[in-house]
Amino acid sequence: MEILVLGDRIMKNIKKFVCYFLIISSVLLLSGCSNNKEEDLLKSKLTSEMQYFDKTIAKMLNDANGIKFQNYQISREKIEEKQESETTNNKEGQDSGSSSGNESSNGSSTSSSEDESKKNDYQYKMVQNSILVKEKTPDWDSLTSQVETLYSDWAIVTLDLYKQNIDNQKILAFNTDLDAVAKAIKDKDKAQTLVLLAKLYSYIPTYYLGFSTDQMQTNLYKVKSGVLNAYSLIEQNNLDEVKKQLLFAEEAMIAMINNMGEKKQKEYNLNKAYVLLKDLQNTIDKNDADIFYLKYKNLMEELNVL
Repeated sequence: MEILVLGDRIMKNIKKFVCYFLIISSVLLLSGCSNNKEEDLLKSKLTSEMQYFDKTIAKMLNDANGIKFQNYQISREKIEEKQESETTNNKEGQDSGSSSGNESSNGSSTSSSEDESKKNDYQYKMVQNSILVKEKTPDWDSLTSQVETLYSDWAIVTLDLYKQNIDNQKILAFNTDLDAVAKAIKDKDKAQTLVLLAKLYSYIPTYYLGFSTDQMQTNLYKVKSGVLNAYSLIEQNNLDEVKKQLLFAEEAMIAMINNMGEKKQKEYNLNKAYVLLKDLQNTIDKNDADIFYLKYKNLMEELNVL
């Protein structure tokens, strides 16, 4: 009898142990799922942030040379006022001898005419954005506004990068270079602005590699970084460094071609981009910045499709 009672107690204890084990396992499993979900959300957020910095910094580099990717833009020109004095004299002659009430009425009519005239002071037309003939003047107002916005955005991205255990020194280095970019823009130093903006962009593939396993995208950022660094130096008589940066871009692009995996649908665009990159490399020894910019624009447009 005692043996049976003892056996029942053992069975009850075993059942309790199994219940406790299942409860603890469920809690740990749910906790693990929650952590994985938060991790995935953070990585997705960082991916979007890198895409934003990719577009923003590249645009700033183009603004530093006054280069626009749109083939046409709307131009507004002020129309010169013609025969204003004649019109005024004629109107005064017609109004002479009128009653004071009519003068008031005519005054209102004149005011209305002036308002209508102001609306027609400008004419609008489509103007082609030509790289070959356009002045490469930086859009300093736009650059000033964009770098100030970049400071605000970077403060948020910094926290996300820290959460992913990205090398602190690499994060701090971006802060230092961002300050240098702001100073160069403030001083309206075009050469330094270009070089430092390209340097800022070079952090993107480094950061992206720290939280993502997408080698294709990492290499795409590397390609763009090499091209943008070359672009920033083309007018500084440092052709050896320009060649070095484009070689770096070519190596990253070859890695993309060899490891397309599931992204075979990008094969045509990637091969086209490679041809454009080789064509860009062939322009270096010609030492013609305008031709380089023209081919650079074509290449970057293709890279943005990938």
